[in-house]
Amino acid sequence: MNAAWPHGDPRELVRAVLADPRFQRAAAHPAQKSLLQRVLDYLHDLWAKLTEPLRHITGSTKATQIIGIMVLVVVIAGLAFVAARYAGRVRWRPLGRAKRPGAEILGTEADARTLRERALAAAAAGRHHEAAALLWASALRALDERGRVRFDPARTPGEWRSAVRDPSFDAFARDAVIALFGTAGADAALVARMREAYDRVVAPA
Repeated sequence: MNAAWPHGDPRELVRAVLADPRFQRAAAHPAQKSLLQRVLDYLHDLWAKLTEPLRHITGSTKATQIIGIMVLVVVIAGLAFVAARYAGRVRWRPLGRAKRPGAEILGTEADARTLRERALAAAAAGRHHEAAALLWASALRALDERGRVRFDPARTPGEWRSAVRDPSFDAFARDAVIALFGTAGADAALVARMREAYDRVVAPA
């Protein structure tokens, strides 16, 4: 035995302790809960809070659960009934047609002159919405045919105004938006304004 170390060499003592299997196992940590388990725990706690007043009234945990489930079923059934009634009153329309009335007209391959003639015929027959859509389509085709702005049916009226940069076209586009997208729709006076603006937009060579 070393006189300086009456209990032996400290290095040997450390090695002996570390070699002991009891000190080689890491402390066990509680397993982390999965997302589903955390959600279920949250719902359980929420349910307990919601049914707490009932438990004080009934004095029985089982009776509280039964009454709580019955109330929950009634609430879900009521929400389903309201949703069904509301859904029955909503008229669903395809998104493309809802946003772009007359899109089938804008997508035709007819030239500006043909579209304008069809617009005048529709106006004469009192089909003002159709006449406005055809005038709008004709103007866009005319701008393309004259080399001013390339035709692109995907552009919105605002994008067309930015591309054309013409006060006359701005007025024409505003009436077109009212006719095609507004709640009031088109009438004879609006179509007449569009025809006048059309001539100012398309007439210059």
